[in-house]
Amino acid sequence: MKKICVVLFLICFPFVAYPSSLNSAYKDYLYGNYEQAVETARRLRSDDEVLYFLGLVYMKTRDFSKARISLDRLIEEFPQSRVYESGVVKMADTYFLGGYLSKAKSLYKEIEANGRCSNFMPLVYLRLAQIYSKEGAWDNKNKYLRLLRARYSNSSEMKFVKILEAAGDFFFIQVGAFSDKDNAEGLKGELKNDYPVYIDEEIKSGYTLYKVRIGDFQERNKVEAISSALMQKGYPARIYP
Repeated sequence: MKKICVVLFLICFPFVAYPSSLNSAYKDYLYGNYEQAVETARRLRSDDEVLYFLGLVYMKTRDFSKARISLDRLIEEFPQSRVYESGVVKMADTYFLGGYLSKAKSLYKEIEANGRCSNFMPLVYLRLAQIYSKEGAWDNKNKYLRLLRARYSNSSEMKFVKILEAAGDFFFIQVGAFSDKDNAEGLKGELKNDYPVYIDEEIKSGYTLYKVRIGDFQERNKVEAISSALMQKGYPARIYP
């Protein structure tokens, strides 16, 4: 189990060899003691690696505002740091993961244009494809998926490329997911006179999940209007992708 934790840590913290002064915070992070990890790291001198570490721990706890404060200091004060490039990409990720897609897109496009963060370009391309997919800008989405396939076919991001490609170039709304097919059919029956509703079956760990969906829609504004109407009627509507 300890070996697995170490591997996961190295994946989350690429290209960084932490000094011994961060060992205690590192151990707290491995065991999920994020508050203690932050407290320990904040007692250290705020060098580039401490700021980077704090940024990522705050991201882990989804405190994106505090993550941005630490990453912004890293970017401003340590432009020659070995964790600078990763910090720039993580800064964009704080906006993406926090749902501020317009700001995230702007930052990813800046990263793409300046070319400095070349080691992280597969992730940048994937994020842009994901954002364009959420916007319904299907041509741009597919442009970045093609770039990933052409330039980074062996990257770990390829598994997400396949998911995005399989999702197609359209939106749908999910209004329910049931382990009992009769419940799914009942909800479908409620909606079938007003919406193009269908049931998508997904097999998970030996059981089938019946997902009630409405779609397909090409335009973001149309799917948002329908989703809003469904929520006003009390349905737990969620737009995909």
